[in-house]
Amino acid sequence: MIHRFALLFLALTLVVGCGPRQESIPMIDGVVDDFEDGDIYNRLGFTWESVSGGAEADATIFVEAGGIGTSRYQLTIGGMRPIGSSGDLVSGARVRMGQPLEANRSEVTNVTAYSGLELRIRGTQGSYIIQIGTEAVTDFDFYNAYVEVNNDWTLFRLPFEEFRQEGFGKAERWTGSDLTHVAIYSNLYGPYTVFVDDIRFYVE
Repeated sequence: MIHRFALLFLALTLVVGCGPRQESIPMIDGVVDDFEDGDIYNRLGFTWESVSGGAEADATIFVEAGGIGTSRYQLTIGGMRPIGSSGDLVSGARVRMGQPLEANRSEVTNVTAYSGLELRIRGTQGSYIIQIGTEAVTDFDFYNAYVEVNNDWTLFRLPFEEFRQEGFGKAERWTGSDLTHVAIYSNLYGPYTVFVDDIRFYVE
């Protein structure tokens, strides 16, 4: 009898599994944030946060009046990266698209129905990094795409194929099913200010 119960328990363990559980939630309308509510929460309810790494790098963010066309509000990011900074001295803004839950579970965003990410940017001229984080990447080598910004509002439509890992970590296959964050970082040296509006996933 004990032997039969042991076999039943083993079978249930194999079916249910005892590792981390991931809840992959589909993105409904594709909108990460259009900032029209005037607050620092994105469409999924997560807070925009400034990100800076290293003693001499800094970043500040605001959601304030402005934006493109009839838009009422925009995200403003200001900060600086010291001259000669390496990749770990980041400066910019990030918003979560998922979160850890209790009991070894996580909630992530699924964008497999979409073709890429688009956003409108203007600001200090130069190169900026648009980053997508996924739960599969655990060593910070997330997926980056690069855009060239100037003082005119520009729509950047970035197919997922343009987002690539930098190569310093373990290569992970892109699936689009486990997004954890979206971020905008300066790729400049020195001070910068950049304005962002209408961040959304799009369908080709």
